[in-house]
Amino acid sequence: MLSNLHKALLPHWLQLQQQTAANPRLRWMLWGILYIFLMYFALSLGEWRAEQQQEISQLQRTATKLEQLESQTEWPDRWAAEQAVSSQLQNRVWKAKTIGLAEADLQNYLRNLINNHNGDGLRLRLAPTETVVIGGENMFKVSADVSAVLSVMQIDNLMRAMAEHPQALLVERFSYSAQRSGQFNMLVTAYFSSAENETSTENGAQK
Repeated sequence: MLSNLHKALLPHWLQLQQQTAANPRLRWMLWGILYIFLMYFALSLGEWRAEQQQEISQLQRTATKLEQLESQTEWPDRWAAEQAVSSQLQNRVWKAKTIGLAEADLQNYLRNLINNHNGDGLRLRLAPTETVVIGGENMFKVSADVSAVLSVMQIDNLMRAMAEHPQALLVERFSYSAQRSGQFNMLVTAYFSSAENETSTENGAQK
């Protein structure tokens, strides 16, 4: 088959040689076409090599960064510290299965707090309880407006007792008037995590 093809193309090749020998313009045109083809091939090869080199350099930079991250010991230490802080904060959050139980727990705590510090004329009003999302967890925000008559000597003790309570309390507003027989008022907020949310979080961590 190849010999037949050679025989078929040979006359055309001889004819092309004769024409180029007799026609200088045709000869230069063919050389120009060959030159253009070689230049295009060289440029394409250069672009391909540049792209390959760029990909290799990117892979090398990525590998270097991964090696640096692996060798840095502060990342595990930071993660452990963040986990410890998160655990401490979780321990200071109030716990209640429902909004009703959360409101009852805060009211009972505040009543006992005022009674233990010899407060009189207690008035306690709950604000509408909100469900808020903190750290990806649904929590109950329970706020209470508290008014009572308290001696000035008991104010520091009351505030210290609230600050030392295992569960965190946020005093958003506080006022005290010694001229009005020791009348004080404060707005207290507590955040409750439901037991169901805590259980589901622990189950997710175990999985």
